Amino acid sequence: MPVCATSAKDAILHRPSSPATVIHEPDAGVSKTRVSVLIIGGGPHALAALSALHESSFAFGQFTSDNAFQRRVGFKNLQKIGMVGIIDPNEGFCEGWNKRFASLEIEHLRSPALAHPLAFEPMALVNFALREGREGELLAAPFVSSKLADEGFSMQDPRLYSLPSTALFRDFCASLEAKLPHEWYRGYATRVAKDGDSGEYMVSYECEGVEHCVVAEAVIFATGPTGPPIVPSPFLPFMGSTMADGVDGVPPVHGGRVTHTAELLGRGSTMADGVVGVRGARVLVVGGGLTAAQAALAAVGAGAARVVLRSRRPLQTRAYDLHDDWVDMRKTNRLRFDFLCMEDRCEGAKRAAPGGTVPASYMEELRRGAASDSSALELQVDGGIEQSAVRLERGELHVDGDAFDLVILATGAAKTPLSSRLYQQVQADFSAPVRDGFPRVDTSLRWADGEDLFVVGANAVLELGPGALNLMGAMRGAKIIAVALRDLMWTTKRDGAPSAVVNVNSFSCLGLKDAVLLGFADSSDEEDAASSSDDEQAVVGEAVRQLSSLSVRPAASKKKQEPPLSKAKAARLRARKHRRATKASKGM
Repeated sequence: MPVCATSAKDAILHRPSSPATVIHEPDAGVSKTRVSVLIIGGGPHALAALSALHESSFAFGQFTSDNAFQRRVGFKNLQKIGMVGIIDPNEGFCEGWNKRFASLEIEHLRSPALAHPLAFEPMALVNFALREGREGELLAAPFVSSKLADEGFSMQDPRLYSLPSTALFRDFCASLEAKLPHEWYRGYATRVAKDGDSGEYMVSYECEGVEHCVVAEAVIFATGPTGPPIVPSPFLPFMGSTMADGVDGVPPVHGGRVTHTAELLGRGSTMADGVVGVRGARVLVVGGGLTAAQAALAAVGAGAARVVLRSRRPLQTRAYDLHDDWVDMRKTNRLRFDFLCMEDRCEGAKRAAPGGTVPASYMEELRRGAASDSSALELQVDGGIEQSAVRLERGELHVDGDAFDLVILATGAAKTPLSSRLYQQVQADFSAPVRDGFPRVDTSLRWADGEDLFVVGANAVLELGPGALNLMGAMRGAKIIAVALRDLMWTTKRDGAPSAVVNVNSFSCLGLKDAVLLGFADSSDEEDAASSSDDEQAVVGEAVRQLSSLSVRPAASKKKQEPPLSKAKAARLRARKHRRATKASKGM
């Protein structure tokens, strides 16, 4: 039986329980529950998909009042019929993100404030900061702001390109979660099967050794990047036994001399806690990104006698975790078009994000430490790290002739979705296409032809392009998903027919400066008529006059020959139509 949010959830998330959330705890007596759309994963990409599915308009606010907007566009005729479920081992959205921010002591995001889970409202996070009196938590990115201003982009609010604090982002996501209806199933998704008669998907998940099942009409995979830590081959034999046993099957020769930041963070709550015990030691940190910088600075702070930060190329700094052009709204569509035209999209994504970068504040601290005679920090560049000569001699680990007591690898993790058993099972059972180790999704992010199985986030990089992993990719993917699954979430109040996606501003072809959309509201709706301003009525009247003056000859209708439906697909469509009509009749 579903139960309300518990105090355990409140304690973990440090906020009041969400009235919109229903948490399904493990219960052996409940074998199956049912939702319209099921999202596997509970990170920001999942939250973005949830918010987009609940969005009725797909448009920015262009009207003086919500009532006028609803009446003109016709969304008063829409009725929500869908319910969304979430499967995730955590207790709430973005819990994994929040824990990682805390572990790495990250104070500000590396995505602009215009990127967040509320995909159709770019100003939402900035507006939240203003309402809460927390504008000071939006850190300006001077280089980017000045660059955009020089290029004539100053018409945009510069706060859109600021860096929000992690605390602000966490509270914004919590407020979003609290108002979006959804059901939460705590556990790990283990299998996706399909009912051949109804066309529905049966998703098995496990929690505390008990297996449960959720039935859904569509499934979204928002599991985030999956893969083992990247370990340069010369260091592999010297890894601790826990890590080396899981990397390429190579057994450790001398365990414990080399560690990965993924393992280091598991020892304590922060990077500083993880390097406790290195006082007086000689430490080599390999990497060129934020985690490498934090590991080196933490080792210095812990009293290491010598700390060498060695990277494949000179350290680089960048305001965002993606090239500036990919967060510039004037250029993203063109860049994505160019990306989609590439023969090798995987290589194109790597070129657009060639490696880790260090935020300006960390870069300044590193340079200051390296320049100080009293500091133990050294910055080195070695493009041949993969060919390093590593040997153990007299209890010391020698790397290219330098002796160290400990090597910390901040080399990231491989993105290999098919290393996940769940992805392997879905790929095999549904004959889902794969390319370069990633799901080969179509333009709707659908993984298998004819199936309502969708992928978002880093695992959809072949369609979403560079930045699929970050918040810009979350917004882009959420918009696509919302369109693809609109008929599962919305219908019309009058006849239960599937809702149609309404194009923004149908009068744009007339060249009217302030053209509005004619809606579907009844003329007898006195409340709506009263709210319409004289200016709006004048604009509509002018639009009608211009339309009546046009002499348009209707084109001869040509009936399009549709290919015959297979028996299975016809059965699925009939079942979906019946469920939609049933939901509408019950007022769901």
